[in-house]
Amino acid sequence: MVRLALGNLEGEVAMRKCLVFRRQVSGQHSKVIHLTPDTGTRDTEKGQSILLFAILLPLLSIFLLGILDFMATNARVMETVAAADLAAHAGAQEIAVLPDGTITATRGGDVIAARYFEAQRPSYAQLVFVSCGRHQGRPACLLEAQARSAGILLPARWIKVRAVGYLAHGVTRGDQ
Repeated sequence: MVRLALGNLEGEVAMRKCLVFRRQVSGQHSKVIHLTPDTGTRDTEKGQSILLFAILLPLLSIFLLGILDFMATNARVMETVAAADLAAHAGAQEIAVLPDGTITATRGGDVIAARYFEAQRPSYAQLVFVSCGRHQGRPACLLEAQARSAGILLPARWIKVRAVGYLAHGVTRGDQ
């Protein structure tokens, strides 16, 4: 247990409030400066809580709006990532791998990936480009999209999202 050396502070404050209440009830309104008991110093606690709330309430509101802006923007980006990932994997299934190992990208992969993205995308996302073929030495489909931030506290901006769908062995549209 921690004890603070404040003396009889609680009792002093209670007595001060009791004296003020007695003066209000009895109708005695004196222009005497209120002094704290036992110290004889002037009471300087008037208006401090109002100032504290006037400063802290707007700061707390701005902090909460910032958290809300971050959470809404994060949810928007995650939904755009999900749609882009689905579209990239759908486009990768259109890549043809010949028996000799050469990868041939058909124009259908780009179109399929774009169609999948347009069907699944949220209203605040848009497609930037699609490229299906060989990426990093493997058959894959690269898709780039962008999502608009929520813009609750900070100004709305575009956030880029990239998704790569690699072709798994034996998983092309003709093999299913």
